[in-house]
Amino acid sequence: MNLDSIIRLSRRYGADSRYVLAGGGNSSIKQDNVMAVKASGVSLGTIDERGFVLLSLPKLIDIFEAPLSSDATDPEEIVLERLLASRLPGQTMRPSVETLLHALFPFRLVVHLHPALVNGLMCSVEALKRVPELFGEEAEVLPYTTPGYTLADRVRTLFRTRKAMGRCPIKILFLRNHGVFVAADNADEIDDLYRHIFDTLEKLVRPLPLDDDSHSVASKVKNELLSEDIRVMIEAISSEFNVRFSFTLNSLLGYFLGSPEAFEPLSQPFTPDHIVYAGAWPLFLSQSAASDLKQIKSAIHEYIANHGELPKILAIQRTGIFGLGKDDNAAERACLLFQDAAKIAWYAQSFGGVHPMESEDADFIRGWEVEKFRSGVAANVLTSPSSESAPILKK
Repeated sequence: MNLDSIIRLSRRYGADSRYVLAGGGNSSIKQDNVMAVKASGVSLGTIDERGFVLLSLPKLIDIFEAPLSSDATDPEEIVLERLLASRLPGQTMRPSVETLLHALFPFRLVVHLHPALVNGLMCSVEALKRVPELFGEEAEVLPYTTPGYTLADRVRTLFRTRKAMGRCPIKILFLRNHGVFVAADNADEIDDLYRHIFDTLEKLVRPLPLDDDSHSVASKVKNELLSEDIRVMIEAISSEFNVRFSFTLNSLLGYFLGSPEAFEPLSQPFTPDHIVYAGAWPLFLSQSAASDLKQIKSAIHEYIANHGELPKILAIQRTGIFGLGKDDNAAERACLLFQDAAKIAWYAQSFGGVHPMESEDADFIRGWEVEKFRSGVAANVLTSPSSESAPILKK
């Protein structure tokens, strides 16, 4: 099976931070009865033939037909076993959790991405009503649905219903609090569809107030641009909790860091990717609290007591955001994804305001075995904002 076209397409979108971040997004190509789909945790921006898993399309479709056990076995575990059993001989990598959804599209190519511009609409109050108005017959939008088999089965029902009504196949599938799938038979049409999506949305949103004054914690500390209190805090927290820090500030983040009220749109997660890499809930501290090391430690211990883990984002009023991670890569990823969340919140202002994930959905993602697997693989692959590939849940 020749994968050259899907590799080129995947790398092009994966290397563009407007479309995907931190190892997410996924892609697939079909030929006869075989589908090649991106392996879980592999970065689109650097993918080659080794990053794809070859599967039997008939076996994938059969997964929907076979009844799931009614005993105590987790249905998702059963589906995973069947998904792995659909791999062609010699294939050992784990396919994206969204493999079944890829298999449903009656088109040769599928590219699934999480652009901040798209999620500005998908994570907004008006998401469900605006898609039909803006994108017409070839597009559909679904409310948030747990990724994996549950989502694929819901999409299968949608596809069947449309077919029974004599409607055309879906080429653009928007998913609330998630992203978008685009499907076509050739790469040029994939490009045309994504261009149409971006052109449409860019006319409706305010431009981002971005600048180039983001700094890594190393350069900030070295240049003593952070206050002495903040630098002492970094050293103390790093030592006590055995974490690394990454610091970021720009005009967009500054817009949300002005007050607790301004920060509110960023207080809850927008998509599974943000939970995986930046945590479900950031810890916001006022400037006065951030100047008192005892208050900071107390706030972190309270956060741990409430959520069972360290915060991945520490946001300090009128100062900046700190990504916390077990290593520099994890800390940088946290900052990167939180900046993405800020873009989403900014864009969502044009569509009635933000619509974050429900708390029960966020809790599910936090404990989802698939996400743990994916983030573990992606932990070894960090790309810079200028050469980013995407976080995929998944994917």
